Amino acid sequence: VMGQLRSACRALLLQEAGPARTLAALDHFAAGVPGALCTTLFCGVLDPATGRLVYAGAGHPPGILTGPDGRVTLLDQGRGLPLAVRPGAERPEAECVVSPRSTLLLYTDGLVERRRRPLNEGITLAGEALQAGRNLSADALAARVMERLAPEDGYDDDVALLLYRHPGPLELTFPAESSQLAVTRGTLRGWLRRCDLPPGLVQRVLVAAGEACANAVEHGHRDHPGDPVRLCAAAGADEIRLTVEDSGRWKPPRPEDSRHRGRGIALMHAMMQEVAVTPGEAGTTVRMLTRIEG
Repeated sequence: VMGQLRSACRALLLQEAGPARTLAALDHFAAGVPGALCTTLFCGVLDPATGRLVYAGAGHPPGILTGPDGRVTLLDQGRGLPLAVRPGAERPEAECVVSPRSTLLLYTDGLVERRRRPLNEGITLAGEALQAGRNLSADALAARVMERLAPEDGYDDDVALLLYRHPGPLELTFPAESSQLAVTRGTLRGWLRRCDLPPGLVQRVLVAAGEACANAVEHGHRDHPGDPVRLCAAAGADEIRLTVEDSGRWKPPRPEDSRHRGRGIALMHAMMQEVAVTPGEAGTTVRMLTRIEG
């Protein structure tokens, strides 16, 4: 049943029907599917460029949104009856803006619903867990939410979570060629602007990332030019994390060879608050973190 409803929902959204019109059409579709009566659903369309989210609910628990300042908002507008209860009835729709470095949680009722406990209490606990973990990666935050809300004897219902942080992580793979560095820098700059960061912090992150990528190109792939370099950037509520990976080994820094070379790692440490360079058999990984002040 769920598979049929998901497929129908996806097909309708691809026609740009919008959440409210999609749920109205699903009412009629679900009425003809055995076992689909009273299915609950949250349907949303997100613009990843602007963070604008248009959504509608069919008897489903509200989405939970937490901003970088920790403020929790329930997406409890645009709510209607479960599917197929009143086919033909008009469906409401609402919208909000997922601001930079905010985190959105969607979930099934198995996460928050417990016997002899008000549903609102479970939703509040989910919001608190989301708020406390707003700097964690999506995987770590999902684990934290599941652990925080787990019953003493374990979950007795299926649980599904969907987490989104705006903007989503940046993942770039480019050939180890110096001509790619300017393009990579421009793409990273655009992503950082969407994170709503102070200009000075944007510049420091660009310098640190530029040094890590240049080292990966020059040293990590000096024997295999053109091999892939991978850059990942992710935002938390008040921190930015960068990872640069290559498949080679860096040369030890030798500042005495040149007055203007060999200082890349020192620059990374100067620009970022945490820097770790980890060599391995498969290549070198640079992990960096800086906190967002103010």
